[in-house]
Amino acid sequence: MTAPPPGSHAQSTVGAAALARRITAFAGVPFLSLLAPFIFLPVLARHAGADVWVAIALGQSVGGIAALVSGLGYSTLAPPFVAVASIEERRRLLATSLHVRVPVWSVAALIAVIVAASLAPEANRAEAATMAGAMSLAGLAPTWFWIGVGRAMPILWSEVLPRMAATLAATGLLLLGAGPIWYPILLAIAMIVGPAVVYSRIASAELVDVDRDGVIGVLRQHPPALIAEIAGGAYNALAVAVVTSVAPVAQAARFVSGDKAYRFGQYSVSALGNALQGWVVEAGPARMGRRLRVVIALHLSVGVAGLVAMGVGGPWLTTALFGTDVAVGEATALGFGVAILGITLGTAFGRIGLITIGARKAFMSCVVGASIVGVTGLLVGASLWGASGAAWALGITEVLSAAAQGTVLAVLWRRRQRTDQPPTHAPTATA
Repeated sequence: MTAPPPGSHAQSTVGAAALARRITAFAGVPFLSLLAPFIFLPVLARHAGADVWVAIALGQSVGGIAALVSGLGYSTLAPPFVAVASIEERRRLLATSLHVRVPVWSVAALIAVIVAASLAPEANRAEAATMAGAMSLAGLAPTWFWIGVGRAMPILWSEVLPRMAATLAATGLLLLGAGPIWYPILLAIAMIVGPAVVYSRIASAELVDVDRDGVIGVLRQHPPALIAEIAGGAYNALAVAVVTSVAPVAQAARFVSGDKAYRFGQYSVSALGNALQGWVVEAGPARMGRRLRVVIALHLSVGVAGLVAMGVGGPWLTTALFGTDVAVGEATALGFGVAILGITLGTAFGRIGLITIGARKAFMSCVVGASIVGVTGLLVGASLWGASGAAWALGITEVLSAAAQGTVLAVLWRRRQRTDQPPTHAPTATA
């Protein structure tokens, strides 16, 4: 059976079907990741005290920041390079990533453990510290590698399923009377074993040979993406704290409810971005422009759908999940819907578009600038109009950030076309 000729309707149909399967696969993995915490946390809430609940949550938050730091921007920068790299280059990319990230992780994890232990309730410092250490291990995961390769199943068997198994085991132990500290311990084991298998199977030979030039190159080239990831992550993590500091308790509670529903929308956007981040460059520079337009169109569709779903269904959803006392109103729901539209377009223009053409500093500037404006907007909006003001501040900030990234992308793309520059860079061991 011969392949359909290039550009034919049959080839377009095959390509569309393959892309649909890819998006579906990458959408399923985050969904399963979402299920794991809902297995353990309800049991923890009912069988442990408030101090343990706070300690585990604190460890997750602090450890998550450590994971961002130790990830060194690989999730943002590396997938497009992995997508077009040879097998040998992919092995070297994977090995170099571990060589440069492990020392950073060791420092970040130690700091996270100390901070979590010092802030946690005195009786549960061990749980907070262990949870922080476990969560920091996410920074060493090879998720970005499989996103670049375009394969979701290895993420499932090496990361998601081991974590789910650890969560189920910890839940069973908690029900049998064991302490909650088994949750971070088993989670840490799962987060070490799964990725270790991937590294040893793919880059075992390269792991024993450190590419010093590659390591130095990463430390020179990755800071803009790392700063952008930390700024964006901190802004998202601290949004609730900022609103709580200035808004009445009832209004802050409604914002928290809307924020939790908003997070579900973020997972959908992340899944779509993961599916397309490597795909946009796989066919080579000649077809990158067309694929980037497809990426933007798909993200726009998802963003509009998220805007409508949150704007219309947000009040009903938060009422069903959290009760009428803390459910969001229509204005608040619509503000969060606008935020979903903004982050969706920002993913297409920034994380995929700007990063693919090598505009790392421009991407960093847009994200950091939006985070600064966003914090100011949250403070003003929440203090003047409560939950709805904060939600609209979040939404307007995300849309402005997306608009800035889209404008920069359009300007740089046209400039490259006028000067006949390639739209993307060749892969190197530094990603």
